[in-house]
Amino acid sequence: MIKSSILKSVVLITSCKLLISCAQFVPPTGGKKDETQPKLINSIPKSEQKNFKEKTISLEFDELVDVTSLRQELLIIPEAEGTFDIKSKSNTVILKFDKAFKDSTTYTLNFRKGIKDLNERNESRNLKLVFSTGNFIDSLKIGGNVKGLLTNQPILDAHVALYKLQDSLELKKTKPDYFIKTDSSGNYQFENIKSGKYRIYAFMDKNSNLKYDTKTEAIGFRNDTINLDKNFNGINLLLANANNEKPKNQKVLPRAEDYTILYDKNIKSFEVKFENKNDSIPYYGEGKELKFYNSTQRTDTLKVNVTVTDSSGNALSYLQKIKFREPEKKKKEKREYLTLNVKPKVGEVIDKNLKYEISFDTPISTFDLTKFKILSDTIREEKLETNNITWNKSKTKLIINKEINSEREVKIQMSRGVFINIKGDSSDKQDLKYPILKSENYGLIEGNFDEKKISKIIQIINEKYEVVAEQITKEKFLFQNIKPGIYLLRVVKDKNENGYWDCGNVEKNILPEEVTFYEEPIRLKANFEVRGLIIK
Repeated sequence: MIKSSILKSVVLITSCKLLISCAQFVPPTGGKKDETQPKLINSIPKSEQKNFKEKTISLEFDELVDVTSLRQELLIIPEAEGTFDIKSKSNTVILKFDKAFKDSTTYTLNFRKGIKDLNERNESRNLKLVFSTGNFIDSLKIGGNVKGLLTNQPILDAHVALYKLQDSLELKKTKPDYFIKTDSSGNYQFENIKSGKYRIYAFMDKNSNLKYDTKTEAIGFRNDTINLDKNFNGINLLLANANNEKPKNQKVLPRAEDYTILYDKNIKSFEVKFENKNDSIPYYGEGKELKFYNSTQRTDTLKVNVTVTDSSGNALSYLQKIKFREPEKKKKEKREYLTLNVKPKVGEVIDKNLKYEISFDTPISTFDLTKFKILSDTIREEKLETNNITWNKSKTKLIINKEINSEREVKIQMSRGVFINIKGDSSDKQDLKYPILKSENYGLIEGNFDEKKISKIIQIINEKYEVVAEQITKEKFLFQNIKPGIYLLRVVKDKNENGYWDCGNVEKNILPEEVTFYEEPIRLKANFEVRGLIIK
């Protein structure tokens, strides 16, 4: 009897184990993946419902949904006042707003990628909900494309903004009446817009505050008013940086040896006038920095009138007081070799029409031409005349222009002490070699313009949108000795003939100077000529 009971118990336990094993969930192997997106089966309000006065919106789907990214993805056009909470329960999503929607207004809720099914994360694509708080659904549309003005490439997630026409529009302070983001092709499409007169802008809203930040955000705009009484398409916008604020003095860095002023943007030109001419000391300005050097060991305060101008012509003029720090006591005076940078870099090929640049981080006080030599094919010295040599205003850059007769290579030979800066530091010995460019290893690009009156800046652009070469012309262009590669031709219509692209002025409703691209990339091979290009 006991044995029989034990046997029954063993059978019972084994059976239980088998049952438990059979009950465990095992994912199915094979089978087609579920790619069906969540389907909206009910909503409050209904699509295109009129006279909706509630503050809660409800959406019911045919399956369980995930709304983790909904707050970041949801676009409400025009923007709703106040804030809202998102609640998700099973297959229902509820949006609760703390303020009522504007009266007699058509709203569009674009959910983009904000709602996915819970299992496979399939997005509910093209999900939109349109309703009106009045007795009319606005139905006008406006669409177009957004590209980079200097790249001609479509821009993703640019904010396209519509503002109702008003006497004074401050983009930095005003949110748009309607806004939408561009897709990966740079396209945008407003729908359900109220008729009226609008201004349109597109900008990169980096801080997501729906306001244009002139310092950091690229912008494009139409300088005319759109009278929206019918549907519009092809309203294309070109984005570029357009910071038209005056440069600002961010901070100063006083030291015993020098005094540096830092600005908030790159500076194109510097003008310095010492109130007392006897106080004049060397200075150097480049990029965002203006640096004064304490070459005479001054300890008193100097007064300097400074004017800095950016590339758009915005100028800042002010009086700067300069006070160097006291030098550290018992500090040994240490002489160092000065730092210099050369262009082209060592080993790069150079043309027989040599242009050679030497840059320094501190102004040079002495240049001994007898210690500087250019040797063609290592033996023949190319004699330098004073007209071959140019210094910039602050004596921090030396430019040598010289036609040379080398066939194989050029050696730049600098003896020790050829340069001495204002600190007394001298240059070390340098022997720098460069191979001579052989024309059969390079290509040529030549062409002309249909329009021959306006001055143009034509640029060869590489795949990184870096300028490889440029010319200023009205009719023809010719680029020789261009390395093999794939290039774009970019043309700036330089109407004011100042030699550079002007970014315009958003506040004054002045468009940037027009930029166009040759329609096809140029594929340039070695010993190959591309001629007869016509740019319209």
